[in-house]
Amino acid sequence: MDLNDDLVHDWANQPIPVKLWHYTSVQGFQGIVESGSIYATDVRFLNDIEEFIHIRKLADELVENAPEFGDSQYPLRFNLKWAVETIFGSDFLNPNSAQIFVASFTTSEDDLSQWRGYSHGTYGVSISFDLGIFRPPLDSDSAVTFAPCIYDDDEKKKFIQHALHYFVHESQRWWANALSEFLKNLAGKTKPSFDQIKAFTNSVFGSADFKAQHEVGLIEARKRIVRLAGLLKHRAFHHEREWRLVLPISPGKDKTNLIHPIRFRPTNAALVPYIAFPLGVVPASSDPASLPTAVLPINDVMLGPGATKDAESAALAFLKSKSIGIVPRLSAVPYRQV
Repeated sequence: MDLNDDLVHDWANQPIPVKLWHYTSVQGFQGIVESGSIYATDVRFLNDIEEFIHIRKLADELVENAPEFGDSQYPLRFNLKWAVETIFGSDFLNPNSAQIFVASFTTSEDDLSQWRGYSHGTYGVSISFDLGIFRPPLDSDSAVTFAPCIYDDDEKKKFIQHALHYFVHESQRWWANALSEFLKNLAGKTKPSFDQIKAFTNSVFGSADFKAQHEVGLIEARKRIVRLAGLLKHRAFHHEREWRLVLPISPGKDKTNLIHPIRFRPTNAALVPYIAFPLGVVPASSDPASLPTAVLPINDVMLGPGATKDAESAALAFLKSKSIGIVPRLSAVPYRQV
């Protein structure tokens, strides 16, 4: 596997479509336009009950199916198991301490299943946004990710394997160098005994240099696993064609002093943590004295299959009252709720 080809980086930085849709209720539509923000929900409270733990299951499967030894008799499975336990035991990926918030969009413009699922029985609204500016710069070290979800299990394993390979590469390279030196010192002597091999192995894994090299690969692997954690969804949701804005909060961060504070909204089952993420964009102005005014990057609005002509007129008037020059359209889906 070529580490110069960073699959996770390439996936997380593919071009953002000009139109990404967000299905919501009429109340949600009004709230987004009036507040200029969208709710990003804690992943543990989304509709896929395997959110966030799904990636650990797949990583464990990769460990179980890995060969016991790699190149130069490197104890591959043992070290992979240790790496996975260490990565997922860290505060960044521990479901009991990490908090990752997600705002969901889709490339599906007029999808019946999403009207049914997210717009209160097809009477809601789908809002299209141009969100190209909301991805952090390539050279930043931000864990914020804006990318499409991954649904296919083989694809997920390929990405996880690629992320873990950063650890394997560093660890195995050090092992091979140490083994080469060990064998060179035995040149012309008898075959090493079991006790000699055991002493060599313990010496390598116990050395400060080897542990430091372990850590280098572990950090790189963890970065990529953290980015993937918010993007992996069960294959049953593949029709949603979801893009996600993933907003992790560092475990050590003071949550009482966040720029976007954690709030809670009630559902029938629980109080759901969320943050209100601002979508307003301040356009460049030729007048330095003018006060900046944030503009929502809305570029299309569609009303659900259950909407009437009167609802269309009311939505148009509402958008005009907020200085949004979009003419809402009616869904073309021939569905009526009875």
